[in-house]
Amino acid sequence: MEKYKLNKIGTSIFLIGVLIFTSCEKAIQVDPRQSIDIETALNTSENVNAAVIGVYSRLKSLRSYGRDVSLFGDALADNGRFTNRSGRFANEARNLPNAHYSNWNTYYIGINEINLTLEAIPNLVTIPAVTQAQKDIWEGQLKFLRALFYFDLAREYAYIPGAVVPSLDKGGIPILTKGVKTIDDAVLVLPSRAPINDAYTLIIEDLKEAEIKLGNIGTSPALATKQAAQALLARVGLYIKDYPLAKNYSDLVIASQGSKLMNSGAYLSGWRSRTNPESIFEVVYTINAENTGVNESLQTSLTTLIAVGNRTLTGGFGDLVPTNTLLADLGITVTGNGSNTAAITTRSTDVRNQLYELGTSGRGVPFVECTKYVGKNGFVNLDNAIVLRVSEMYLIRAEIQATVGSSVFNVIAARADLITIKRNRYSDYVGSSQALADQTLTGTALFNEIFRQKRIEYAFEGHRFFDFKRLGRDIPKAPHYADLTFTSFLFLPALPQSEIDGNKNLVQNSGY
Repeated sequence: MEKYKLNKIGTSIFLIGVLIFTSCEKAIQVDPRQSIDIETALNTSENVNAAVIGVYSRLKSLRSYGRDVSLFGDALADNGRFTNRSGRFANEARNLPNAHYSNWNTYYIGINEINLTLEAIPNLVTIPAVTQAQKDIWEGQLKFLRALFYFDLAREYAYIPGAVVPSLDKGGIPILTKGVKTIDDAVLVLPSRAPINDAYTLIIEDLKEAEIKLGNIGTSPALATKQAAQALLARVGLYIKDYPLAKNYSDLVIASQGSKLMNSGAYLSGWRSRTNPESIFEVVYTINAENTGVNESLQTSLTTLIAVGNRTLTGGFGDLVPTNTLLADLGITVTGNGSNTAAITTRSTDVRNQLYELGTSGRGVPFVECTKYVGKNGFVNLDNAIVLRVSEMYLIRAEIQATVGSSVFNVIAARADLITIKRNRYSDYVGSSQALADQTLTGTALFNEIFRQKRIEYAFEGHRFFDFKRLGRDIPKAPHYADLTFTSFLFLPALPQSEIDGNKNLVQNSGY
């Protein structure tokens, strides 16, 4: 491949995308890990299908759900503390400048691939002809993926509607819906940052089209489906405070998928399964060649254990471990955490805390570690990453109905959804004093309990930072680190400097 000085020519994300797409003639057959010759790749149904699969592979990047999007939300917020066993997550946990999300290039390359493939599908002429049903499936998957890419970019690199610091606001993200095919075309693409709301308008449009075109979820959540589009629409509605949108789509998902909510007896085994029974959409790893290894995988990032319950064998680093406050919310009492005398002394009846146990001493003094990811796909360090699951729908619906001033405000319904979650997560909940107390929750107490349950439910799945950000809240990080105020520029990451250097229309976030 010829090398280019990308930082001086146009916008590097598009140049990189074009170079990757054109680097190896006819390199792709059905293998999404290889490159595509743009002149020939999109004129057969096999290669269009491979291109669609290739877009899914972008989500496996370490900068995406392969690690950062799955875990930075906990490191940047109040769920994770770093152990300093490798230095990883140290700067993110302390909220230092430039220690933040960095998937800009990965996602915009993916968006360009999506746009090019969407443009090719209507003009595809093959013998036998591709059916409209197949075209709808491809288009629906691509629209879902484009919406997911833009959603992650928008919530990371810009403020979220309704929670903006005006003095620091530099707008939203660039929006492109047309593919860039050549280097000559790429140097002419110099997009500016669109208004914040514009990305969400496109995201909703794409997801509603995906909802129409895609079929129902089957036995595997590896591909985009109607329910995945609906679930992401519910989350988008929550973020942008379009509560009717959030309620409509959480209702739809719960109506069709609510029976998948695991009860307290099935919860632990569900997390030990290759595919989580509650999943609506997962980033799926199928072969060990996709393994990100002992340095940066989800498993090694969170635990030193190779297998649960075995402290004699050390595998990973356990770089990011639960904070004291998260352990307290989980109902875990630990003495000497981070010392050679570490011991878990008591656990509450919350079955979610069974996913946390003492790690080994092989990387230094032991801590309580998270074991949500323990090589469930047959190899150490090979785990699917959950993007959307059923419990989130109940907690979205609970929050929006407990939000004062919400157009769907309904205390009774909010309590009912909260109780549904707690009934399925605490082994002794039914008939307990806690259950009786929950029946009378109202106002701030009700909202705060829902917010607390979200913390416990999604820990180390990447949600926590964004729950603070979308509500415009300060992040309490004591006793481990300094609190992060919402007015700090550190709530937003820097745009890649190569993009700023190569695009006169692009404005950097404040503070960088």
